Amino acid sequence: MRSWSVFAGMAMLVGGLAGCGGGGGGGGGFALPIVATTPMTLTVNVNGAAATAGTDGLYAAKPGDTIEVVPNQNADWTSASGTADAVTLRNADISPTRWKAQIVNTTTAASNFTVSAKASANAALTKSAVFRIAGGDARNAQYRVYATNGSKQTLALDFDTMSYTMTDDAGTAASDTFAVDSTVANGYLFKSSRITSTVNTARFRLADNTVVGAFPFAQAGSTTAFAVQPFIASKALVTTQAELAGTYNRLGINLTATTRDSNIRQVAVTAGGAQVLMCDEVAITAVANCPASSVRTYNVTPASAPTDWRITNVANPADTGVFSIARIGGENVYLSAGAAAIGAPGEVVFRVGVRQQDAWPSSTAIASDTNGTWGTLNLDASSYATGFIRPDGSNGTLGLTVSQIGAPAALNIRVAPLGGSSGAYFLVQSGKIAAVVGARGPQGGYMQFGLID
Repeated sequence: MRSWSVFAGMAMLVGGLAGCGGGGGGGGGFALPIVATTPMTLTVNVNGAAATAGTDGLYAAKPGDTIEVVPNQNADWTSASGTADAVTLRNADISPTRWKAQIVNTTTAASNFTVSAKASANAALTKSAVFRIAGGDARNAQYRVYATNGSKQTLALDFDTMSYTMTDDAGTAASDTFAVDSTVANGYLFKSSRITSTVNTARFRLADNTVVGAFPFAQAGSTTAFAVQPFIASKALVTTQAELAGTYNRLGINLTATTRDSNIRQVAVTAGGAQVLMCDEVAITAVANCPASSVRTYNVTPASAPTDWRITNVANPADTGVFSIARIGGENVYLSAGAAAIGAPGEVVFRVGVRQQDAWPSSTAIASDTNGTWGTLNLDASSYATGFIRPDGSNGTLGLTVSQIGAPAALNIRVAPLGGSSGAYFLVQSGKIAAVVGARGPQGGYMQFGLID
């Protein structure tokens, strides 16, 4: 109901004046504004169902829920999180006739969230709905990504809304949703408009502050062509230099828009994390057995991010790079991606290394590779076997015999020859990561890795 109001006792007079234009010709009258006085009321829905406030006056909601507040008259809206910046919105749809948004709690603690309506025709008429938002999923986080297209990116996962954002270091973001992959434990599938293949092999698994999987990244040297490629991402990267120390069996690839190659080395991070040693021999050689004339020595210094560490060759300062150490299942894993300082124009690199150890247990990993496949990677003392599905929907398998390399002291890097001139694969594993790289030659630039079950 609307009413004319200047003074409560003059309602009839005001109505009469308004009706006759003020009682005189020639425009001598006056028009009074119509001011809404109907009390503001709100209807609240959560996930499309009518919601009722509890005895404490709060509506219950959880992260990922879609909240809708409908006023009985046009309204202007404000909203506020009880804990600063704890509650944020996704897919907001706000108009004078409705306030609607998906709720995200960026913390693991519960927080109040208030939606307030103010009548557009009368600012004195207000009404609020207060929600108690449950704490967010502890897995919600930003993970630093090291990808086999040679890029470093940031992956933000929200398990409450089942959504992600992958952002490269230039700030270009790709956002969409992900779904549960019922075929593997702790597995998920990325949805992306970049994926046009018959089978979606852009998947990931989550374990121990780590995400390992594949995503449709831009291909090396391009910003418009995409291919599903493997990545490792961590939210547990070492920030204390002394914790970098260790001897790592490192596999890697170098790539440009038109070429691919492999890199296999043992790397020793010594001197309390202040120095890196590599053996520059044609044969893959343990650092401890490397001729002194072939040992490359690098100084380690903090890079721009607290999780990044720069290495600089003492003998050639142009030979430099950046690496990080992730903690996965209590183990150190060496990671690096980015532009090659002394490589070919446009060349980028990817590296993954696991600690040198004597053990080579039987293990099974769910893995992806640079051919865009997704499947299993099985290792034991004498064999390597993989079964996979390709993007076109076809299946493949491969089984090879493996043997240890290195002399006089063995490295825990295994080799699996393909026979004849077809090349070979080199393999490493730890308690959490298994990785395979193609030998230089026909298999150069190929890589497969995954999380071990």
